[in-house]
Amino acid sequence: MASKIKFPDGREVDIHEVISFMYGLGIGEVEVLHILLSRGQEYSADELAEVLKVSKASVNKALNTLLSKGLIEREKIITDGKKGRPVYMYRANKELVSKKLSEDVYKLILNTRDTLKKTLVEKKKVILETA
Repeated sequence: MASKIKFPDGREVDIHEVISFMYGLGIGEVEVLHILLSRGQEYSADELAEVLKVSKASVNKALNTLLSKGLIEREKIITDGKKGRPVYMYRANKELVSKKLSEDVYKLILNTRDTLKKTLVEKKKVILETA
């Protein structure tokens, strides 16, 4: 069962939806992140594609997005003298993701507070000027 976040008015939102909204992630990216976090092990793109029953191209797109957002890590695997494309293993460190989420939520709160203050001050000026 996924965790829920409860808002002051009583509404509850799935944590996956909050993460999706905060980082602009699609459902595929959230699913990949969920697998990496919940299973706590490394996966190759091929393995993730097999687990999720989607194409490797879809998984690679999701992985690249998650990497660019700093939500997962990647390690290049050295293959003994084999030529061709390198193999990468992907993982999500729960502690690092938790820390990143906490920091980003805090930044969001500060930004929201500052924007509300600015907006309310501007609205107050407009109201006073037209009175």
